[in-house]
Amino acid sequence: MNKKGQVLVLFLLLLPIMIMLFAMVVDLGLLMTRTYRVKQNIKQAIKYGLESGDIESMKLMLDKNIDDEYVVSTNGNIEITLNGTYDTIFTNIFKAKSYEYNYKYLGYIDNGEIIIKEE
Repeated sequence: MNKKGQVLVLFLLLLPIMIMLFAMVVDLGLLMTRTYRVKQNIKQAIKYGLESGDIESMKLMLDKNIDDEYVVSTNGNIEITLNGTYDTIFTNIFKAKSYEYNYKYLGYIDNGEIIIKEE
């Protein structure tokens, strides 16, 4: 009985599974990076708006850095609500539902200190 090539056959059978797992890890990493970037841009815009008081420049900053729709409300505080979707590699390949996210941040000044909270 000739057993040459068994490892090659096993490797070829497992290769698609390994590629899919690697793609899922990359996809999840891209999703986490995008989520972090969006949250940091919101916090940075709120901080700028509270420090300068220039809400229009803050909105321009958000327009430049965030692609999704957002709502800014000001009544002594700054509140930014962002709703969006993100298509990952797997949602495009398998025609699955896009990843949806909703963020709501509130920023205000308390005793001279800038407070930014995610709600």
